[in-house]
Amino acid sequence: MRRVILRAAPAALAALATLAALAVSALAAPARAESAGGWAVTYLDPVPAKWEPRATYTIGFWLLQHGTHPYVGRDLGRVALRFDDGEGTVLEFDAVELREPGHYAAAVALPGRTWRVEALQGWFMPYEIGTLTVPGSLKIEPIPEEFRRSIENQEPQDYWGEVRPPGFPRLAHKVPLPPRPSTTPAAAAVPSAASSGPTTAVVAEPEESWWRPPYAVAAGVLIGALALLALRRSRRLRGQGHAAFSRPPGGTGRP
Repeated sequence: MRRVILRAAPAALAALATLAALAVSALAAPARAESAGGWAVTYLDPVPAKWEPRATYTIGFWLLQHGTHPYVGRDLGRVALRFDDGEGTVLEFDAVELREPGHYAAAVALPGRTWRVEALQGWFMPYEIGTLTVPGSLKIEPIPEEFRRSIENQEPQDYWGEVRPPGFPRLAHKVPLPPRPSTTPAAAAVPSAASSGPTTAVVAEPEESWWRPPYAVAAGVLIGALALLALRRSRRLRGQGHAAFSRPPGGTGRP
């Protein structure tokens, strides 16, 4: 019986070590906006009533976290408009950030066909804008119901002047935006307007967030405590086994 117990103890410790490693991995993983409940909505500025094939259009849009306010964290990542014809052709047009908080613009030119339109919102999930027919017009999808309810439950917010997201009323008091955390390295210089090549934006990698899911912290503490208890039990069992072997066969060990 003693041998079975002593063999089981290292196995239990190995299992606990594996669980502890998993907990450490969870603690080390950077938190993403989605896992923290983050989401965003893209609102379009007025768009052309009719789109022509291969014509160039500049599309303005507003990327607002929780559908109500500009993102103010560290580098958001790539912002762009994506067009998918559902037959294997996907076109993406990078956006540039404008002066107004949360305001972007992208120049697009599309061949004639029907396109599913999405906004790429950095590390937020892509947002479905609608369906564009070229030649023809853009049909904008309504805001998803769960997003709409959340937006309605938030206090009205105003961060803008004359230029503002469509449908956002002016309020008596504007909400000041906190300063955006700096990122390193510095942003690349803006390409010259005379450049004939495609325009690309170079951004710094976002720094890892300090936020960790509370359950990961609790799991790490619990597993550490279990490992300590298992270690003490293993030592106690080894001591009992040593005492058993020191007794003479068939006796109690007393003279």
